[in-house]
Amino acid sequence: MYGIVILNYNSYELSCNLVKKVLGFKRLGKVVLIDNNSKDNFDEFVSKNNQDGKIHYIKSSQNSGYAAGNNIGLKYLYNNGYKIGFVANPDADFEEDATDKIYDFLLNNPNYGVASCKRTVGKNGKTRQYWDIPTFKDCLFESVYLGRKMADLKYESYFDDIWNDKKSQYYDVEVVAGDFFGCNLDIMNQVNYMDENTFLYFEENILGYKLRKAGYKEALLLSCSHFHNHIKTRRGSNNYGIYLHSKKVYCYDYLKINFGQKILIGIFDAIGLLDSKVLYLLGSVLK
Repeated sequence: MYGIVILNYNSYELSCNLVKKVLGFKRLGKVVLIDNNSKDNFDEFVSKNNQDGKIHYIKSSQNSGYAAGNNIGLKYLYNNGYKIGFVANPDADFEEDATDKIYDFLLNNPNYGVASCKRTVGKNGKTRQYWDIPTFKDCLFESVYLGRKMADLKYESYFDDIWNDKKSQYYDVEVVAGDFFGCNLDIMNQVNYMDENTFLYFEENILGYKLRKAGYKEALLLSCSHFHNHIKTRRGSNNYGIYLHSKKVYCYDYLKINFGQKILIGIFDAIGLLDSKVLYLLGSVLK
């Protein structure tokens, strides 16, 4: 039996639909529905749909972000004896076949901390499927728009690889996307789960870094897939500072960058914050 954590923030309909879907999965033991202190209230929904007691609903007293919110659910599963847990965004869509295969893989391969599967997204289907743990150079150039575009081009080939490969059962990868993945809860507890100093962004990179440092791996299964119904917004964001903060957590606390590197990345981050504001304003005008 496995558990699935679904973290909600003002996505009531999506969350309800996903909970109702996974309740039909035969090997599901518990779905942990967490509301990250949003305007939504699931009391009535849970009372109507929890006849078999498989839903555990937690209304968080504050919104501390993706990592902290999902950690609440993963820790609940671990403390209740589950060996394998899943993290699923409300806008992720997957079938029982995917959870079963990831579950079996993690049980049979105890040196893997995290596993996911192929992914499509939106209308064109292409998205970052998996990627490498970022180096300092990666963090530096991804501060700015052109650097992020160059990274996107690099990882498009990764996406093509997994859909064109008809022979491999899975790939060893460094980081999988955070919208849907399974994890070995004993290992997650050992590495202290996801870093709650990040509110959003870079939590997957930090988890991949911690797993590799502890001697564990991540995998991407090629025998199953899921769909991420992510709505793409216009380029740029007034909240781009959140991304820069999370990147700083990674660079300072994990890469242990030196004083000169801190100055350098601060310069690139300032440029990136400016070009993000410009893109956001242009998007508002051209919308």
